[in-house]
Amino acid sequence: MKISSSFRKALLIAVGLSALCTIGPVAAQTTQGISAVVNEDIITSYDLRQRVLFILATTGVERDEESLRRVQNQALRNLIDEQLQMQESRKFDQTIRDEEVNRNVLQLISRNGLSPEEVTQQLASVGVSLGTLQNQVRADIAWQRIVGGLFGSRIRISDAQIDETFTRLTANAEKPSYRVAEIYIEATPEIGGQEGAMQGAQAMITQLGQGAPFQLLAQQFSSSPSAARGGDIGWVNEGELRPEIDAAMKNIEKGNISEPIQVPGGVYVIAVIDKRISKPDTLYQLQQIRSEIDPDNGGFETAKARVNTALAVVTSCDTLKNTLDDIDGVDNLDMGELKQTEMNDLIINALEGVEAGQGSKPVEGPGVAVSFFVCSKSLTGENIPTRKQIEDRLIDQQVAQASKRHLRDLRRDAAISIR
Repeated sequence: MKISSSFRKALLIAVGLSALCTIGPVAAQTTQGISAVVNEDIITSYDLRQRVLFILATTGVERDEESLRRVQNQALRNLIDEQLQMQESRKFDQTIRDEEVNRNVLQLISRNGLSPEEVTQQLASVGVSLGTLQNQVRADIAWQRIVGGLFGSRIRISDAQIDETFTRLTANAEKPSYRVAEIYIEATPEIGGQEGAMQGAQAMITQLGQGAPFQLLAQQFSSSPSAARGGDIGWVNEGELRPEIDAAMKNIEKGNISEPIQVPGGVYVIAVIDKRISKPDTLYQLQQIRSEIDPDNGGFETAKARVNTALAVVTSCDTLKNTLDDIDGVDNLDMGELKQTEMNDLIINALEGVEAGQGSKPVEGPGVAVSFFVCSKSLTGENIPTRKQIEDRLIDQQVAQASKRHLRDLRRDAAISIR
């Protein structure tokens, strides 16, 4: 199934439907009622109605009885989570400035190709205040700060973890990489466990087929931390995601979505936004150790001997120049960074089997005997992340898991009364 990404279309569909349809069960609630109490905070029926209308307006979900029930349950769950997040924010004396909230709202709107005026008018036409989006964004900002503060500084990624990930990714470097988005339906008891999660995932697929934007369905219905980014988890290589998702991903064409993917604890729907294949390359940082060839004084062999003398004492690029200053007839030339695909055959052949911290056997160049000393050597390419990128990705994964656990603990320990 092809991905639809039209926020504007969803809003226009919702505006049109509003003249023809009632909201079913939600319409019966009064604006003065209480839908839930979360510790000391109240969620009013007006709050719930606004969130339901917002989800309907931005996702284009069909207004049949089953869809409305699912939307209402999800809207209430989202509001409860946001109350818990804002309560946690107050515990840490956070201040979320209106300017920051509005800036994030503008970024969200602009990513969907609309102006704030358009969104405000179109939401107002179906009875939704822009404040419901601002409240959601405020809770997102607060939660990201809390998670970053509580867990970000505690997470340490070892060199062994980076090495293991780098080895796995480079082994798949010549295979396609994928830009993936996800919707994760958690198999919670209130939705009927795994069977309910399967039904929810199938409902997402149905709504996507009817034109609902993937990004906005993910924002409202996904239980994954990626929901705040519209489900987008960026570029991934084969072997990075859990095996069930990895297997499905490889069989999805660019622009299509998966069938429901069952995993322990829930069900995924994934979209393959883009796909690419790139050849890996080797990136070298090189220095030349060289000696001029004097035809009247032994020629190449004498120059090669001087270079070999230098190679015997050079241990790194950091000390290379100072070391060569003490050896007569030898100097250096910094070649900087070069990809193997940018080198000529002379250099490629000389560097075969040479690792970082080593120099090649001297070869004859134009008027010089030269050794290519390897300061550093690494794989590179679109599918090959740097060690820093791998570290950042592993940190993000651990922070996301910590975020999920912390919110689950807050729900478990909270006094929640649903009216």
